[in-house]
Amino acid sequence: MLNLLSLEIKKFRNNAVVDLFGLMFLITMPTLIFIGKEFKDVPPPLPDNSLFFTFPGVWNYLGYAGNWLVFFFLGFIVLYTVTAEVDYKTMRQNIITGLSRKDYFISKLSVVLSLSVFATLYYAIIALAIGYFHNEPYSFEGAFDNEMAILRFFLMCLGYTSFAMMIGFLLRRSGVAIFFYLCYVLFIELMLKWVVHFRLIQNETINYWPLNAIEDLMPFPPYAFIENIPRKDLDFPFILPHNHAMIASAIYILVFLGVTYWSFSKRDI
Repeated sequence: MLNLLSLEIKKFRNNAVVDLFGLMFLITMPTLIFIGKEFKDVPPPLPDNSLFFTFPGVWNYLGYAGNWLVFFFLGFIVLYTVTAEVDYKTMRQNIITGLSRKDYFISKLSVVLSLSVFATLYYAIIALAIGYFHNEPYSFEGAFDNEMAILRFFLMCLGYTSFAMMIGFLLRRSGVAIFFYLCYVLFIELMLKWVVHFRLIQNETINYWPLNAIEDLMPFPPYAFIENIPRKDLDFPFILPHNHAMIASAIYILVFLGVTYWSFSKRDI
């Protein structure tokens, strides 16, 4: 796998699209959370804006920011590395010149895994640094009381990137793949959940749609407070418990990878 990963790095090492989206992820990940410093008066039940930066809250708020950034920047990188090879005929060339379909799939999988591992390490380092310097006195006390936040963030990264890889292999054309990826995550699944599923079956199964389960690995933190408020319109939680989200996401990741490999192994290149 390392040899195949090195091949992918050589292909896209000086690519302007990959460099731009990667750089934007690196810059926005640590800076986006500091927008919270502008909110001097936060609404109840939140105590104050220090919750965004101290342990254990920093894991949740940085994770939620990363939820959007991974979906957009890393998802686009994976989509691009797949569809660009179709557009420029290098996918076919790689197979003709010696790579088996299995090796080619593994090379793309190595990109997905590497991006997910790197993003997770980056997330952990930033969260530890921010939490350390905002705890008074400076300390790591309570740093790892985070409900497996690092593992959840890794699964979230793997979920978005493996979904993006599947879309890239299925649709192949960059414009169509990017359009569908954005539409599905932002609109299509939400419409299927609330317009179709909720009208037919009003129970907790609505939370187990693929991208909803992945998103609930790092949900909007105030939802935890809202969950404790009685509601007449819903008699079930509208976010998944962490352990349910982790199990569901792991299953969907395997499905995404399985569909990707099956499709690639059967289709003409």
